[in-house]
Amino acid sequence: MFVFLFLYAIIYPRSQLKKIRMQRTAKLKSMERRHGCKVLTMIHRREAISFFGLPAYQFIDEEDAEQILRWIRKYRDYPLELILHTPGGQLHASIQIARALKNHPKKTRVLVPHYSMSGGTIIALAADEIVMDKDAVIGPIDPQVGDLMRGLFPAPSWIYAAEIKKENAEDVTLVMSDISRKALKLTRNVATELLEGKITPVPGRENSLDKVVEKLVSGEMIHSTPLSAAEAKEIGLSVSTDFPEDVHEFMKLFRPVKRNVEYVE
Repeated sequence: MFVFLFLYAIIYPRSQLKKIRMQRTAKLKSMERRHGCKVLTMIHRREAISFFGLPAYQFIDEEDAEQILRWIRKYRDYPLELILHTPGGQLHASIQIARALKNHPKKTRVLVPHYSMSGGTIIALAADEIVMDKDAVIGPIDPQVGDLMRGLFPAPSWIYAAEIKKENAEDVTLVMSDISRKALKLTRNVATELLEGKITPVPGRENSLDKVVEKLVSGEMIHSTPLSAAEAKEIGLSVSTDFPEDVHEFMKLFRPVKRNVEYVE
């Protein structure tokens, strides 16, 4: 009986995982036929773990960049759709993915079913078209600067603290302020590069490229500010809400699985 239960505990979860992966692959193939393009995914989900009872979060990192860049190179002769569901993550990995997506020779679309924040927004800005569910959100892209001891804080806030305290500022505040200025310059340049020629005029508003970049990067909004599709359009981003329903059906296939990050091709 013990051997039977042990084997069941090992084999059953693996069989369920294999089954759901097959369902995801079949759904992706169906979407590709319907949408007329290659569909890629980068989906990060939160999972509760027992260690200290704290939740574990997954985010954009160099492994994501390696995988997505590999796909973009492989499918360079196909129009691409990238389903994005992420809280954000490492700046350099997000920029890598964004630039590769921007330089793809065929049409690209980013689909946001629920949220694509921070680094996820940087990636979305690179696409020829951002398609959001009407209730989905993106967010500001002001860089977050800090360390393990003090935590991460918005780059504009480090600069503000150094300017307010002046000669009374601690050395670490001055160093973080210097790093923050450089991080802001990098992010502004990247956002300008990605959004060149994509700003949509809004009647009664002056939505120049510089104004849109400043809105997203400057720290005017807190980093977790959710920008709906309507709000993204209002600041000048080219966003569509003609969201394909089959993407929502695809996202349902991720709920039963306890893995944190899933790549499906």
